[in-house]
Amino acid sequence: MKNRKNEFRRGLLAGAVGAWTVLAGTMALAEPYRDGDTVVFFGDSITHGGFYHTYVTAYYRTRFPERTIRFVNSGIGGDTASGAMRRISEDVTEYAPTHVVFHFGMNDINSGSYRATSDTASLKARETAQAAYRRNFAQLASAVRKENADAAFTYLTPTPYDDRLVDDKADEPLEGCNAGLSLMAGFVLSAAEKDGAAAVNVYSPLENCLVNTRKKIPSFRLNRLDRVHPEIVGHSLMAWAFLKAQQVPALVSDVSVDAGTGRATSVNADVSDVKTGSGEVSFSVLAKALPFPVPALAKGFVSECEVEAKLNDERLRVTGLDNDTTYRLTIDGEEVGTWRGAQLGQGVRLGFNERTPQYRQAQRVLKELEKLAAREAVLRNHHSARWYFGARGAPVDDVKAFEAW
Repeated sequence: MKNRKNEFRRGLLAGAVGAWTVLAGTMALAEPYRDGDTVVFFGDSITHGGFYHTYVTAYYRTRFPERTIRFVNSGIGGDTASGAMRRISEDVTEYAPTHVVFHFGMNDINSGSYRATSDTASLKARETAQAAYRRNFAQLASAVRKENADAAFTYLTPTPYDDRLVDDKADEPLEGCNAGLSLMAGFVLSAAEKDGAAAVNVYSPLENCLVNTRKKIPSFRLNRLDRVHPEIVGHSLMAWAFLKAQQVPALVSDVSVDAGTGRATSVNADVSDVKTGSGEVSFSVLAKALPFPVPALAKGFVSECEVEAKLNDERLRVTGLDNDTTYRLTIDGEEVGTWRGAQLGQGVRLGFNERTPQYRQAQRVLKELEKLAAREAVLRNHHSARWYFGARGAPVDDVKAFEAW
């Protein structure tokens, strides 16, 4: 990370910071990942082609750059808690994980039973699917535990199915499917408590965001037009819920400089070369972390989800200034904002300031991780094809024999 040059000069007045509110909580007590950990995300298509684990990775890459943590995508589109039993060794145990994250349910719901009217047969089929999911999830967790006795488990609830979206291009809605997934989410949380696993409720943040935002924007959607797969904002909410459940540190860095004495204190950053005088304060900062990079499409939701307060607290405080004078902050020669002396004395937050060099550097990290995730998804496509055909008896390791098959 670059050594940043910070300066305050007189200039224009900046706007005020808005209020922060809680959208939804999570059922936590997952532990933050440590140096040397290997984390396997074991799931269906929402893991296979999704990005929630990429955003979790982005947090750890920018907050703890000194840690070597391996994050593995072991999702397969269309898979279920029962189907995943056939790939534990190659998709979980093979990586010698220290942590396994389970995310199944969307394909276990038996969507066909929600296509028909709520007659006796359909209701019975739904009940049967719920019971099978509870049984299969428990068996899957037990089987993974048998092969990975030392790994810590985290159970993610299913995500919502959007059966209320009104859009001519969307798939026909499955009435009641979302309510069925809500039941599954409740089971996952109780199963985690029973099994001593960590639990992350990703259902509630997405459902609450959907309901609250649609009151203002009726056409708003979190999922694709298939009503099943979360898009960027949905995956961001999943990652934020996951990180909050881990109770990861919010602090990026905290820098305080006294313009009167030239003294500086800092947390997670080194401050040097402090100079004061002539209405100007300058100093160098070498931060030990970057701000958490949030995808551009999700930025509008950070205040509703307390992302700054809970995950991205990059703070700068300058005391000893004239309270009523407006000062201009530049970093590496670029203006990033203006504040009154009183505001700077209380401290300003820079984690989501798009004009700072560190914000742009963190976004570059995210872009590289997204490229990596896209390449990993292609490898998962290849792996899933082998898995599907192999499950049907195809000779997947012999090209000519496979073509003949």
